[in-house]
Amino acid sequence: MDIAWRSYGIELSKKAAQKALSDSQIEANTITHIVAVTTTNAGSPGYDQLVARELGIPATAERLLISGSGCAGGLAALRMASNLVRSATYRGEPARVLVIACEICSIYIHSELRAASTLATDGIGPTLFADGAAAMVVCNPDGMLQPNSEESLPKLFSVIDWRSIVTPGTLNEVEYRMSSTGFRIFISKDLPKLSSASLLSPFQSLVTGNGMHNSPSTDFDWALHPGGLAIIKSAQAAMGLPDEALAASYDIYRNQGNTISVAVIAVLDRLRTMEMRKQDVITSSFGPGLTTEMMLLKRWE
Repeated sequence: MDIAWRSYGIELSKKAAQKALSDSQIEANTITHIVAVTTTNAGSPGYDQLVARELGIPATAERLLISGSGCAGGLAALRMASNLVRSATYRGEPARVLVIACEICSIYIHSELRAASTLATDGIGPTLFADGAAAMVVCNPDGMLQPNSEESLPKLFSVIDWRSIVTPGTLNEVEYRMSSTGFRIFISKDLPKLSSASLLSPFQSLVTGNGMHNSPSTDFDWALHPGGLAIIKSAQAAMGLPDEALAASYDIYRNQGNTISVAVIAVLDRLRTMEMRKQDVITSSFGPGLTTEMMLLKRWE
């Protein structure tokens, strides 16, 4: 499984990273940190090292590889990148953090087929997910400056604040387990209800913690993890959101599906190409635990 994953995953990750670096106008040899995330691979050395070598990222770049965070992984990686950027700012150093997410889900379909034939189970987990990779670059003010120039690099979103919570009593609602034939996925039928119920508390904490009094339905664009139609609609109902607030999530769900940790980054990428409506953006995703990741972002005009 590791050989198959790396045959496809490294190349996908490399292409996603090259696109992010090109859009950011940042050279690979100036990257200071790498944060990579995956749930579908457990090989060592981590795929982040292999992608870094392919891209020509310095061997001195600090690396962090996140595993097992499921669909919450994209925002968990962005949260870690933001912490690294803040730490570098405190030390008076530039930071240019390359964030990479990659998931190759298709190679595990045979695990469910094997289980269905030998254990009489009917798990459909792998059919809910698609393959994909995504990347982005996170910088502090010093890292935003072009080398040997006072010109600033293009800006899309600022990370203002975040929350990461685990809902009590939900440990087994979403699980990824390793079997002799690969990963198997277990998803509770209650996931849409549980995930939507987990949104209000971190949202209120973010808003009040940043001195805001904004309404979730009228004052924000939302980049919600497209975990499935039931998950999006349950979240929409729980937070009282109009369809247009979730336009990017619906678009990615229809056209790309759920790519686990990659999906929420794809939604943010889609959101940046849409006509600007709200300056404040809430992005959220869900993972095993049940873990809810939520971030408050601000768009640059």
